[in-house]
Amino acid sequence: MKPRIVMLFSMSFQPYQGRYLRVYNQAKTLVEAGYDVILLAWDRDCASPEKEVRDGIEIRRFHIPAGVGQGPKNVLNVLKFNRAAFRYLMTQPFDIVHCYNLDAVVTSLAAARLRKKKAVLDLCEPEYYAFWDKKFSWFLKGINQLEIGLARRFDHLFVHNLYQVRKFRARGISHLTQVGSYPNRALMPSEITKESDGECVIGRIGTIYENNGIEELIAAFERLLERKQQRGGGGLSYRLFLAGRIYDSFRPTFDALVGPLKEYVDVHGAFQAADLPRLYGKIDISVMISRRTRWFQNITPTKLFDSLLNGVPVVANDIGDIAEILGGGPCGVIVDESDTDSICSGIERLALDPSLRLEMAKNALRSARDKYTWEAYKEEFLLKYRTLSM
Repeated sequence: MKPRIVMLFSMSFQPYQGRYLRVYNQAKTLVEAGYDVILLAWDRDCASPEKEVRDGIEIRRFHIPAGVGQGPKNVLNVLKFNRAAFRYLMTQPFDIVHCYNLDAVVTSLAAARLRKKKAVLDLCEPEYYAFWDKKFSWFLKGINQLEIGLARRFDHLFVHNLYQVRKFRARGISHLTQVGSYPNRALMPSEITKESDGECVIGRIGTIYENNGIEELIAAFERLLERKQQRGGGGLSYRLFLAGRIYDSFRPTFDALVGPLKEYVDVHGAFQAADLPRLYGKIDISVMISRRTRWFQNITPTKLFDSLLNGVPVVANDIGDIAEILGGGPCGVIVDESDTDSICSGIERLALDPSLRLEMAKNALRSARDKYTWEAYKEEFLLKYRTLSM
């Protein structure tokens, strides 16, 4: 009889990028290895089918209306999701419950222990509730203690980056494996084909909203144009390419920021995962600046791995384990996110040296192939599951 895995994911499951692709890759790998996989998802928009099978993954979505990023306003809906998940776990057979993040951590562990089954915790975000308002800092401290305490009681722990590895090991928790939210090699080009043509395109691919680094990038690009003018205006020309959904609340501010630069800026809206190779093919340098807020200071953005996979060198600031990743190639430049001149100089270093840019692009491809794709890690992931299933 096949081992049966129930996965709890507190968002609607759509296998495309970020956390969703991580869940999909893990579930599909387990199916291919002979496990039965049931994914319990929370469809907050109530827009996807309640039941479907996708690539052998049995998906059951709970239609519970709720907003995203609403902090304490969602607490009641979180409880509704947990109640529905707990009922399922207590009435349906399973061998291992695999919980993503903290929304259902108590429910999954309680059900596993009551039924004498094994439980896995998958913390694919380093600071899950850090976007909550500062006035709830007392709650966040409690959550952090709860996370550490419950992590000890799970049979295994999967984490996203080195920051998490260090955090848990410092608390004496060693039964963990780092598995990043890596893209798949299927989207990887075989070689770098874009050549310097007198224009350098600086790009950022990902959702655009307030305080996620877009302001710093636009300011640095404006400084880049100013420096070019100070040198007489000749030589290499620059363009800025931005792709991603723009939050409605940020649209007026965004338009005001790019308005004075509109002749140098191309804006592409929302995109699908299949569009990523084409979009990255348009840019020479990927800039990923994140403000050092509670939410961003310890993350390792999934778009970093998308950039490497597509052979695009990166300019980024040192958060999460970005410095270790970019320095390993090397395949990028680390800058100070609080200093516009530092960001601008990092971009210029790559823009004005095509040979260095090409070398880093090739290093990025090599790093992605060998270290930062799902295929490079799935055997280690499966090994942990085979051990749990014994």
